[in-house]
Amino acid sequence: MATRVVRGACPHDCPDTCAMHVTVEDGRATKVTGDPDHPITVGFLCGKVSNYLDRVYSEHRILHPLVREDGGFRRASWDEALDRVAEGLQRARDEFGGESILPYSYMGTQGLIQGNTMSARVMNALGASALERTICATAGIAGTLQAHGVSPEVDPEEWPNARFLLIWGWNPLSTAPHLWRKLLDARSQGARLVVVDPFRSRTARLADEHLSPMPGTDAALAIGMMRAIVDAGLHDDEWCRAHTDGYDQLLDELGRTTVEECAAQCGIDAERIARIGRDFASTRPALLRLGVGAQRHAGAPAAYATVSTLPLLTGAWRDRGGGFSYIPTATAGAISNTLLQREDLCPAPVRTINMSRLGEALTDPAMDPPVKALVCWSSNPASIAPDQERVLEGLARDDLFTVVLEQFMTDTAQHADVILPATTQLEHLDVVFSWGHHYVTWNEPAIEPLEEAKAVTETFRLLAERLGLDDPCFRDTDEELVEQLLAGFEENGLRERGWTKVDLGQGPIPHENGGFGTESGRAAMHARYEPPAEVADAALAERFPLALVTPKTHLFLNSTFANQRRQHSAQPAPEVVVSPEDAAARGIEDGVAVRVFNDRGSFSCAARVSDDARPGVLVAPMGWWNDDYPDRRSGQATTSQLLTTVGNAPTFNDNRVELEPC
Repeated sequence: MATRVVRGACPHDCPDTCAMHVTVEDGRATKVTGDPDHPITVGFLCGKVSNYLDRVYSEHRILHPLVREDGGFRRASWDEALDRVAEGLQRARDEFGGESILPYSYMGTQGLIQGNTMSARVMNALGASALERTICATAGIAGTLQAHGVSPEVDPEEWPNARFLLIWGWNPLSTAPHLWRKLLDARSQGARLVVVDPFRSRTARLADEHLSPMPGTDAALAIGMMRAIVDAGLHDDEWCRAHTDGYDQLLDELGRTTVEECAAQCGIDAERIARIGRDFASTRPALLRLGVGAQRHAGAPAAYATVSTLPLLTGAWRDRGGGFSYIPTATAGAISNTLLQREDLCPAPVRTINMSRLGEALTDPAMDPPVKALVCWSSNPASIAPDQERVLEGLARDDLFTVVLEQFMTDTAQHADVILPATTQLEHLDVVFSWGHHYVTWNEPAIEPLEEAKAVTETFRLLAERLGLDDPCFRDTDEELVEQLLAGFEENGLRERGWTKVDLGQGPIPHENGGFGTESGRAAMHARYEPPAEVADAALAERFPLALVTPKTHLFLNSTFANQRRQHSAQPAPEVVVSPEDAAARGIEDGVAVRVFNDRGSFSCAARVSDDARPGVLVAPMGWWNDDYPDRRSGQATTSQLLTTVGNAPTFNDNRVELEPC
């Protein structure tokens, strides 16, 4: 048999963005491993992806077009399916205008080609509503940009040099195991690890110390730490005056509060706040790494600007391995597919609909024009979008024409009128960026598409032809799209080696002498606590006294992998974690069925009574598909469609509920 090894890239919504080696024997993939030479992947794949061939060759793959008929689905030819899609979209456009068509996609793939290039061209040419894709990290980015601008952050390959690790709103042991290894390298050399998270996650269990603030109060905690640092004279006056703006105003603001006041706001003992703040300032190098978990509340942009200020105040940027990391916007944005999306094809300006307000978009009778056609790929909104009751109500509309491009029969695909089979990462060409490290990764197709599956780009090329869209750009092949994407980018062996590092000249200590990506080149200092909308609402707390957070699970990635046998068998059923105090007050014992509810909706699952949850907070890890819940509703049935004022981002963890035995 002919055997070869093909270079690939993990496409999933994870900061590790691993480089993969795919062994192919006689046209069939037989092994998928991590690239041993990649500085982040270092030869292994995580528990989500290491059995990726089970996904590629699953008996449950959708490998043929399906059309709805008599309340179910039947197999159709590609010609029939494409005709139905073209007719449905054209009908909506003719009767209600192009804006009655809504595209819906996100990070089911991080691929810069398959994610949203040809699909964007088709939607733009139709004059479809624009989708505001802010469901994940946008609130945090908005806040960190206020402090640093688009600037290189501390390279993960420099993290092992740190001797104090302040990990804030992040559970890398579960969500970024390769980056976690960089933190372990630092610990092996004596670094202290402190984790800030309302939930005692797997990472928090291994920390030297764990701080569990109330959800949405991170800025109060950071301000308390900064006040203690200034009180102890541990702030770096020289560096701050040389490289920041707003320093004197920050000192004035800190002077108007006390550590004790901050402690009352966040629910952490004042002595612990002060001690951790002083330790961070006095241990060098000190690294603060923010995760996405702390930014799902109404005050998140201000909170992230404030937390970003902590390493500024201490001059942590002076040291190799010290400073701040979140999402490396500078290196991640070095390659962009924005121009490939061809916004110029749009016949006129169109409205924008935020993806976290899908429930409203599909059910609001005042929506003009109404959404009459939904085209979904690389996302599963029936499972993951907030205010799930409204989302499912909208998807169930008889007058909504829904098209889903998918690999499996997801919760969203079950509502489709037409399902078009999509390829997996082994079956198409792509270039994948990282939102966790500084490498770009190449993905060569290892095998031919299985049966009738097609790449997202090819499906939209065929659809463009059916719709009579005749601009030459709709005939661009994936290879031509790649050439357009990489034009002007210094590849440095990207295709041959399978990956390349983005070098912006940042060096190992990118901001030792300032040089931030702001207009002035100086960082901006902030100390702003904007309370969460629901968690801080005392009147609402009388009816719904518990805050609910919905972190990611260990072996699912959002809702991806939740249908795979190995991953699901290790996490067979959803649960809600409740503190012993809150359980006793409600007569709830470990393992019993409970109902979590508020005015928006409810869900049921088993209770796990554990002090992993702090009093006053419930933890319902997310990712299971709706069929895994007794009433086919998940934690998203209770979350709101409220967006942050800055960044228009969702507020999943700004949520008050009550708990009762079933």
